[in-house]
Amino acid sequence: MSLHKRHILISVFLTTALVISTSAVAGLYGFTQTENQPHAEHFKVPPRHISNYRKAMRDLFVSLAEYGKSRHKNFQILVHEGQYLFNKSLWEYNLDSYNKIRRSNKIIKDDSFLSFDIPESEDDQPSYVDNFIKVIDGIAINNHYCGGNPVDSTIYAHELPIFTLEKCENEQALDKAIIQSFTDKNVIYPFIYTQQAFQKLHHQLIINESADSILSLKDAKNIGLLINDESYEESFMPLNEIRNSNYDVIIINPFFHNKTPYTKEEVHAMKFKKNGGRRLILALYNISETSEQDYFWQKKWIKKLPSWIAEKSPTNIQSYIVKYWTPEWKQIASRYFKGIVDSGYDGAFITGLENHLIFEENKPLE
Repeated sequence: MSLHKRHILISVFLTTALVISTSAVAGLYGFTQTENQPHAEHFKVPPRHISNYRKAMRDLFVSLAEYGKSRHKNFQILVHEGQYLFNKSLWEYNLDSYNKIRRSNKIIKDDSFLSFDIPESEDDQPSYVDNFIKVIDGIAINNHYCGGNPVDSTIYAHELPIFTLEKCENEQALDKAIIQSFTDKNVIYPFIYTQQAFQKLHHQLIINESADSILSLKDAKNIGLLINDESYEESFMPLNEIRNSNYDVIIINPFFHNKTPYTKEEVHAMKFKKNGGRRLILALYNISETSEQDYFWQKKWIKKLPSWIAEKSPTNIQSYIVKYWTPEWKQIASRYFKGIVDSGYDGAFITGLENHLIFEENKPLE
């Protein structure tokens, strides 16, 4: 589907500006966990059709990203994790075979019925995977150096800028990770204590500080994350701290205390370093979670959740995983993203891409 057609389709939903609260941010995927574990679904009879949750995640992501880029050609998209989405997976090939056989009404006696044909080259990859990669300007990966999390070869093949978020065990491990990131020419955000990360900038370690003006993620040498603003009493406080820092890229929650959105003028003021250089300000957005603090939340949902909400989030006790492929959530997501673009952010830091795994784990494809 062309960029123009996608722009027309998503514009159907883009009718309300971002002027009210979004989800509370209590943590970041991979670094904070609740006791909640995904529940397993049990089927007396195998379902006739299972959705491709990975494709649905890619499609929603691409629609939002293409909208941002259609409004501002240099709108930057930094994805958080999501490496499972860079290629069509074994799970998806199994799914294709499963759905095909279920539709045929054949009686299956052999447990190895999940046969599939894997493309022999990158040219054979499905177009929806290609579209996903094309709209990405950089990727943030958890614990590449301090946890051994590998980088997908597709990321190297497309020369995407890599940002690593590192929770290290001690100072020695942190120092080693920083040195290796210099060798690899990756941008690193290292920390030891989770409770001190992602908040006050002056407590964060800035690596490779510079006075250069940064207009794209590929030019960045360092990054700061200010997604938890609980320690600030007034909205001007985080704004002033951002203006008095020299980070090349800063990720922020676009709502102060999850209630008041930063104005376009405030966002513009954040774009300049203390040393005078230009930086990128990216808005945090969780593409597949919501919370009871959201503007659209209705009190009656506490007793009975709407059908488009699936279960509690594994990273935020106040949040829920949503069925992100539903029309209800797509409408909410498009309104939110329009607000980010209208507010003048340089781009978006999109997290929540890994939640498709929860839905896959609940389906009988093993």
